Amino acid sequence: MRACVLATGNVHKLAELSAMLVDAGVALDVIAPRSFGEPPEIVEDGDTFTANAQKKARGLAAWLRERGVAGETLVLADDSGICIDVLDGAPGVTSARWAGEPCDDLANNRKLASELEARGLDRSPAHYACVLALVRVDGLPIDGLVDGDADVVCFEGQWDVEVRTQARGDGGFGYDPHAWIEAGARTVAELSAGDKAASSHRGAALRALVRWWTSRAA
Repeated sequence: MRACVLATGNVHKLAELSAMLVDAGVALDVIAPRSFGEPPEIVEDGDTFTANAQKKARGLAAWLRERGVAGETLVLADDSGICIDVLDGAPGVTSARWAGEPCDDLANNRKLASELEARGLDRSPAHYACVLALVRVDGLPIDGLVDGDADVVCFEGQWDVEVRTQARGDGGFGYDPHAWIEAGARTVAELSAGDKAASSHRGAALRALVRWWTSRAA
């Protein structure tokens, strides 16, 4: 199988993406970046999820190239976050570090609740967004089939939710305990991993990747 390095240091994202790729039956050998040493820290300073995902994918590919990793090896990077309507789309690309560094889910969720309460609200429409960027280690087009940017292909997903000051559930990660779905029946943190993958923004982006990958092989 073709090797694919997941460009993330987030253990939750790594586990989630790895499981999704395996479940989708994609013929990729998923590898964590630390299998090649201590990966570089890539500053996510883009103003869109796409810009950050592409920067992470290209940055890790360059590092792997310096370490002699085979050029046809793929790198898959994710950038994702939550966009809250009453906050004009914030925290968006700063979702992981909204409450400051180092990244802290509890602090971010406290900030979410306080921002809503400061506006006299206990809830707001919102959506999770995800962009996956796929590149080759050698920077060449992926088998010559990439449109747009010569070296990268991107896949997007979105998941509409309602964020509330009230939290429930101990699964998932990030803002999941405050993200309510199914007209308030439950939170994302109450979903099984399989149910989350079937509905989530990351699952939608990955399904787009799978469709693209399958069409290449047809």
